[in-house]
Amino acid sequence: MNDFRTNFGDAYYSNLHDLSESLSESLKYFNIENIYGVGGDYAVNLLAAFGDKFNMRPSSNEMHASFSACGAAEVNGIGCCLTTYTVGSLPCISAAALAKTEGLPVIFISGAPGESEIKKGPLHHSVYCSHDWTVDFNTALNAFKALGIKAERLQGNREDRRPSIASEQFYKLILHAYTHKEPVYIEIPRDIVFTKVQSISLPKKFNEIVEEKLLLDGAQYIAQEIYSKLKVSKKPVLYIGEKVKSNKKLIDTIQEFCEKHRIPYATNLFAKGLMDDNSELSLSYYNGVFSSKATREYIENKSDYILELCTGIITQDTSSAFATGETYINSFENKTILKGTSTQGLDIIEVFKYLEEMDTPSFKFEETKSVIKTYDGSDSVNFSNICDLLNQHQRNSKESFIYIPEVGNSFFASLHLETKKSSLIRSWVSNPWYAAMGNSIPYARSICNTINQNKSGDIPVIITGDGGFHFQLNELIHFLREDLFVVIILMRNDIFHLGKGGDCDMYSCSDSRFNYKSLIEAYGGEFMHTDSVEGFNKHFSHCINNKKGIKFIEIPVGMAEEEQSKEIRLLNLYIKARSGDAESQRKWKEIIWDKNES
Repeated sequence: MNDFRTNFGDAYYSNLHDLSESLSESLKYFNIENIYGVGGDYAVNLLAAFGDKFNMRPSSNEMHASFSACGAAEVNGIGCCLTTYTVGSLPCISAAALAKTEGLPVIFISGAPGESEIKKGPLHHSVYCSHDWTVDFNTALNAFKALGIKAERLQGNREDRRPSIASEQFYKLILHAYTHKEPVYIEIPRDIVFTKVQSISLPKKFNEIVEEKLLLDGAQYIAQEIYSKLKVSKKPVLYIGEKVKSNKKLIDTIQEFCEKHRIPYATNLFAKGLMDDNSELSLSYYNGVFSSKATREYIENKSDYILELCTGIITQDTSSAFATGETYINSFENKTILKGTSTQGLDIIEVFKYLEEMDTPSFKFEETKSVIKTYDGSDSVNFSNICDLLNQHQRNSKESFIYIPEVGNSFFASLHLETKKSSLIRSWVSNPWYAAMGNSIPYARSICNTINQNKSGDIPVIITGDGGFHFQLNELIHFLREDLFVVIILMRNDIFHLGKGGDCDMYSCSDSRFNYKSLIEAYGGEFMHTDSVEGFNKHFSHCINNKKGIKFIEIPVGMAEEEQSKEIRLLNLYIKARSGDAESQRKWKEIIWDKNES
């Protein structure tokens, strides 16, 4: 038999690696330390290959595993999830859609039937249609491809005279995810995991894999245009979007420029937590009527020039307040839009380099940080004041809080949280664009893992409601197993409230008889209950001063409008208006142009 050992010689053969070695080498090269997943028969060989090389993080189900991988991508720049064939990979579809939408490099790996098994008989987990003669072995591949995701199956040897190039194929797929900031899906047949493959030699320096030189030209002309606008401006503002995500160098460049020249900045909704709200230059986030009165006043009435950086390309991810028609920044005339088109934002960094070589002026920004509203100790805690209470704790704390709000009321009530620069890439982590419910606990798990690995003092804080919590509470078993510290604030009303348009039973998500105390204690956590400001401040202080295990604060919240945050009230009004309610439409039209709305 003329195999590749005979064909190329013993020296060449001795240099070959098992595919398993190359897979691990590539994952480690991209600084992947944690692999979240659920085991399965087709993934057995992969588990054996990775088991002693990575932190293998079992999850309660594949959806949680994939959401944890998304959370890892948010704070580490890349995440990884491992499941088995179809029955394991298909539950990851929602997280894959989230990663595609939110621009997250997540590596979805699935074990697959061996190449030698295909078409030799029925295989479990494969999809068989009763009206067809054939079995569909590509169901998962095609499902991921349907989302616009690069999805491939690694190939074994196609001829005896040369080894497969599966190792190169695997590396290139991860590289694609990393450089393009999007997920990839990779199936690996179980019978090739421990086969010999063509060895690869990875670049010795990690930065060699991305552009080190800017290929695009013209940055100096853009800088000159921005400089000419800044020279005649009195109150410029930098408006920053989500495309700075996972790019610490770019974030630092923008932050340093603003600090040096005393230029205030605001982010859009999707970039919240990426810039430092603790800076006196921060105007927090701007999204039309959903913004604070002070932010709206400065941007809409005082600013005379806006430099818009790294926002997305569709209306909803700029300033349009969920496509409500309020598009103030979009219609702002004296504005330069710099979205960036090169890898790692090198063209934007280049523009700032040229600006620093010019006589760029400094400005007198004298706005002071807002005074946080104070409350009597007997006042109730609800969605309208939870941000004020947490902001006061954050201002008094040397440590940074990492907020993980659940989609729904908790998400919108968290928009006015002041985020402080942390050891992570961002300090407010959610999925505002895709808006998948049920990811705050899986996100928090990966964030807690990263905090522990960084040995930082950052404090993870989940804000959730009954609906989001019941989606995922079984994932708490892994907080117990891994001895993770997290603070969970549960705003309890026993219903899905956001977008509620009546009293349909479909809005029910819990029962008043459900005992959270028993549940949390079963997971080794500490349960606290309060309905007052005094009680919340006492319990939260206890949590952040005793950083061990699950700390759970249950807060009963009412349904009265005055107990809801401004954002929730506005969004529910908007939903009713879009659903055709005439009175809501009238009120909305009045509100969106009322700049005194607070």
